[in-house]
Amino acid sequence: MNRVHFYLPTDVYEGKGCVSQHAEALVLGRKALVVTGKIGAKASGALADVQQALEARRVAWAHFDGVGENPDDEQVYAGAAVAQAEGCDFVVAIGGGSAMDAAKAIAWVVDSQIDRGDFFAEKPQPDDAVLPIVAVPITCGTGSEVTPYAIITDHHARTKVNVSGRQLFPRVALLDGRYLDSLPAQVVCDTALDALSHAIEGAYSLRSDALSLALAVESIGVVMPELVRLAHGTFVNRARLLHGSLLAGMVIAQAGTGLVHAMGYPLTYYKHLPHGRANGVLLAGYLEFMEHSCPERTALLLKAMGLQVPEEFQALVDMLFDRLGCAREVPTEEELVRFTREPLRLEVVKRYRTMPSPEEVMDIYRYGF
Repeated sequence: MNRVHFYLPTDVYEGKGCVSQHAEALVLGRKALVVTGKIGAKASGALADVQQALEARRVAWAHFDGVGENPDDEQVYAGAAVAQAEGCDFVVAIGGGSAMDAAKAIAWVVDSQIDRGDFFAEKPQPDDAVLPIVAVPITCGTGSEVTPYAIITDHHARTKVNVSGRQLFPRVALLDGRYLDSLPAQVVCDTALDALSHAIEGAYSLRSDALSLALAVESIGVVMPELVRLAHGTFVNRARLLHGSLLAGMVIAQAGTGLVHAMGYPLTYYKHLPHGRANGVLLAGYLEFMEHSCPERTALLLKAMGLQVPEEFQALVDMLFDRLGCAREVPTEEELVRFTREPLRLEVVKRYRTMPSPEEVMDIYRYGF
């Protein structure tokens, strides 16, 4: 029998109006640092709901809205400085993966007193103090509300670094599909592709077990029909996409990500593709690569997607990008050679059932472009 180990210390509340209905769950201290980007948290209505919930319980809060796409250590330490100056003792993250990942890193830095020069060299340790975290996602891709990961850009290494530790699991996650109503269709597409990549990569991981695989299959079955509707310009149930992203987040919290994310990081750093779009470009080629060594599992995943062969998924991605005007600049051959070297040195690739050669990595890149 396949061994199963599943750890999820996050209280999850999902549904319309959940922030106000479960406002008591927000109160994890005396003063909150609310971490957001510049626009999304306000536009979605999530910031106003959180503010009202905190103030109704007479909980003070400070606002750090300095998180941009692909947050780096400069943003993390700027947020930590606000938390320290304001005396905040817990963190509320409102946003997509960028805001939630930055908030986790801020929560670790503030209480553990990690020097900025040591940030990428250190890893959260079991005895490290971390401020309690509440996560309110407003996109449908990251799953960060139920993972112990914070993905932070390292400009020196020119890639993203996974800062991870059990202490980085949010204590509470509040998911309201209405917060996605203000998202542009391109962002819905990009983030949903990210969720799909989480489910697929997690299913192939050596750490995958019966429970995480079942969640991956369920997540794929939730996300794919909405992506098809988006490609055809019909109604998309964004709350369903948020739920699918949640399930995929649970998958990678147990099994991790792998090759697609590792290959996507250079596309994001050098070619400025949004993270989920970079993953989406690579997924069909990755499925074809894995089909040779893991035919049964690949068949299971394709069935969950409602497809028979990886080429059908590539056709869907092409349709999505063309309809929504999602740019994907083709890398040069010189760039592809450089990009191929980078993923193979990352630790996440070692979680895979099949280790690709440099030539096979190059083939996956070419497949998507």
